[in-house]
Amino acid sequence: MSESDRPLDDDGFLLARESADEARPDDRIDDERMDEENTLKKEYVEAVEQALEDGDTKAVYELVEPLHPADIADLLELFEREQRYQLAAAITDLIDSATNFEAEIATYLNANREADTPSSGKVTVGCPPSIMSYLLYPELRDFRKTWPGISLVFNSQMFTEALGENDLILVPVRPTQGRLVVRYLGKMRLNVYAYPDSPRDGKWIGLIKQHEMHQPMQKAREIMGGRDPDFRVETLAEVVTTVQSTRLPGLMPHIAAVREPGLARFDPESRDIESQLYLCFHETRRRDPLLRAVADWVASCFTNAPAL
Repeated sequence: MSESDRPLDDDGFLLARESADEARPDDRIDDERMDEENTLKKEYVEAVEQALEDGDTKAVYELVEPLHPADIADLLELFEREQRYQLAAAITDLIDSATNFEAEIATYLNANREADTPSSGKVTVGCPPSIMSYLLYPELRDFRKTWPGISLVFNSQMFTEALGENDLILVPVRPTQGRLVVRYLGKMRLNVYAYPDSPRDGKWIGLIKQHEMHQPMQKAREIMGGRDPDFRVETLAEVVTTVQSTRLPGLMPHIAAVREPGLARFDPESRDIESQLYLCFHETRRRDPLLRAVADWVASCFTNAPAL
């Protein structure tokens, strides 16, 4: 099946190619979550909402984890902006760690394509998973209202200056090579965060060794007395999940920490680590209306963010 022949769901979002075992068939109906029309039950949605209001991230995760990725996308659409932030934070690894979900979210986003209009097409965005989860995903509904014909595909990448397969990228270091248009977005604050009951024995959670040379890991090691992390994960979003499960201190973005009840700086006197973020695309796309529309939307997400 060609890309253009792939089906769209009712919300206009393009889903990943699915094997027979991964499809979204009628037999996925669950009495606790899905009704006879294969949509989320009101009672189930209310249970998720109540868990969010109670700040019970574990309950939220347990409620949402069994859902098919396309249903997770549907669930996000049902909440207002602040609750979408909370929900995305509670289930971030369901969004970011599953390789299939990147394709699923592409399906979810490639909606109502109007091929005969100038505002129809696909744009691929490469950026850190934490920015996807806490900044971009909660704003998708507003994007869809403004640009119903533009489909988005998100690729996870960190500390990479090359466009690769992406139309535009978000990077923490201003590129100095290549024919790129570069737009400054703002600063993302990071620190080592912990719970009140987190151990103070020097153990902490950081990123994998390929990120050792970058400032956030260097500063985090200073905060932790020069000690190497005892657990390493690939992304900041995975640090958040691991901190939640182990209660160990960990390096994470401020935008994620403020949404997790109980988290505070491991060292209250430590200064935040500031990571600048830039949006980049090839200069030959400077006048591309689709790319400019997506770039402006991404920039607005940073401008409107409650806390970075």
